[in-house]
Amino acid sequence: MNTETLRCALHTFGVLLYREVMIFKARYWTITINSLFWVSAVLVPLMFFLPQMGLRDDFSKFLLPATAASWGFFDIIANSVTFIGDLTGDRFVDYELILPIPQWAIFVKIACANAYRSFSTSFFMLPVGAIVIYAGKGFTFDQINIFKTVLFLIVVNIFYGFFGLFASSFMYEVSEVRTIWMRVLLPLWWIGGFNHSWMVMYSYSPTFAYISLLDPLVYAMEGIRAATLGQEGFISYWYCLFALIGYSIVFGYFGTKQFQKRLDCL
Repeated sequence: MNTETLRCALHTFGVLLYREVMIFKARYWTITINSLFWVSAVLVPLMFFLPQMGLRDDFSKFLLPATAASWGFFDIIANSVTFIGDLTGDRFVDYELILPIPQWAIFVKIACANAYRSFSTSFFMLPVGAIVIYAGKGFTFDQINIFKTVLFLIVVNIFYGFFGLFASSFMYEVSEVRTIWMRVLLPLWWIGGFNHSWMVMYSYSPTFAYISLLDPLVYAMEGIRAATLGQEGFISYWYCLFALIGYSIVFGYFGTKQFQKRLDCL
């Protein structure tokens, strides 16, 4: 690929990505408000009702980072429905595949656009949730590392973008989203440390804990907690970060190959 061809391909990629950003811009605040309602609805029972049943009073502080880091995972469903709907409908992707850009880059663009959407809406969940927790219980996040937190949210949402692409490659009808959610996504999330740390899992069953390290959501939950609550008691922040980068490469590669084969790309 010569310099002019590369420049043209990069320009095309940028324009396509910019188009996705502009389309999302019209719905940005609606979806962001949805995310803030969700995080508030999660926190209020944790702070006021569940402690009456014996739950630790500060469990809301433990769960908030995982809630923010989980938003993009739930967004996989909406993004998959949109993409599969296009494949079974207007097939706008066919137009993109004939543009002067490597065909694999179209699928990378889809993953990056999904990552942008989930990151830009989840970005406000931590500060808003922290305000809710502080107003309700007076808890503060005195060990939070802002740089590590923002970096991790970027990386974890990039992972969700590529993982969503991979998951979508196995869906041929919109109705199949339900099966993928119930059989794959929900178990990965619920067992992946959303409501417990890996150390707690290890103390109960070391064997199960080591097997769970195959679940990328373990690194998502552990890493965001290490960045916001301090490293003690969680898997190494940097190990989690690079594990998610590795998973992004793997799922991105196989998801792209699957769609290229499915759409009979050259």
